[in-house]
Amino acid sequence: MCIYRNITIEDHHFLQFILNWLAVFEIPLHTLGAYIVIWKTPKTMLPVKPSMLLLHFTCVWHDMCLCVLVVPFIIFPAAAGFSLGILLKIGVTMPYIIYIGVTTTFLVAPAVVFFFEDRYNTLVRRDSDTRSRKVKRIIYFTVNYLFTLVALLPTLLNLPDQTDAKALTLRQFPCLPPDVLDTPGFYRASDDINVLAISCMSVNFFGFVQVAFFFGATALKVFNMKSTSKRTSEMQKHLFKCLCLQVATPILIIFIPCSYVVVLSAMSYLDQAANNIVCILLTVYGAFSTISMLVVHKPYRLATLQLFRFRSTTASTSLFVNSFS
Repeated sequence: MCIYRNITIEDHHFLQFILNWLAVFEIPLHTLGAYIVIWKTPKTMLPVKPSMLLLHFTCVWHDMCLCVLVVPFIIFPAAAGFSLGILLKIGVTMPYIIYIGVTTTFLVAPAVVFFFEDRYNTLVRRDSDTRSRKVKRIIYFTVNYLFTLVALLPTLLNLPDQTDAKALTLRQFPCLPPDVLDTPGFYRASDDINVLAISCMSVNFFGFVQVAFFFGATALKVFNMKSTSKRTSEMQKHLFKCLCLQVATPILIIFIPCSYVVVLSAMSYLDQAANNIVCILLTVYGAFSTISMLVVHKPYRLATLQLFRFRSTTASTSLFVNSFS
């Protein structure tokens, strides 16, 4: 089934306008986030600072790449689309743009894995400071990142002839207007969307299994601490809850619309308005992550309020601060 309403939200020029303006908003937001983490992290949070920075800068790259460099207009059920970003304008070919855009999204997975593995390594492992453990961790994350970087290669090594691919796309989704298929740079990555789906699912599954293990092992340790003082135990529990909330919030925000498009794609059902909405949500994942980080962690929240000279003297501000204490 194919639905194209010819409304503003479906127009690729409108999508480009939205993503470019999102970048204007996200640049100062991410700069603020980096400043707060680098300069305002208290001593009690220093152990999580490296993983916090890695996740933050991964999200920065994710948002800037999609909003400025790639600017994707995607027809998800066809594994097709085109780029409206700087990369195409400077002559980068579509296969490379596809690789950069998709792999950029994949890179969030190992950053989240490191986020939880770092807590596991600090709290659960007794050999965390040994040389052998550090070497093993380097090898472990090298494998994680290498897997992420090559996950899309099966798709890119079997690219279809684009004349035939364009004709196939029109047969499968006849509601698409001619100006979409005739847009310079229109490209179909695969005749069979299952090939691309397997690459995406493998990265997600590989990351999910690791996060689930590190989360479970760390949670068992944190919530069953007996060898530390009650104050230290409560601090560790609170920090762990905040870290989990920081990561979970942006994921949950985009989970439902992304799941909706995945289901539609599996049914070969095209709704371009839904596709564009999901593209917009994907490009603000990093912004949601930064906002979540600044709000969830009380030291960061207070540092941000102080930076903008917001004083908790009014009832509303006091209520906001105390509600997250």
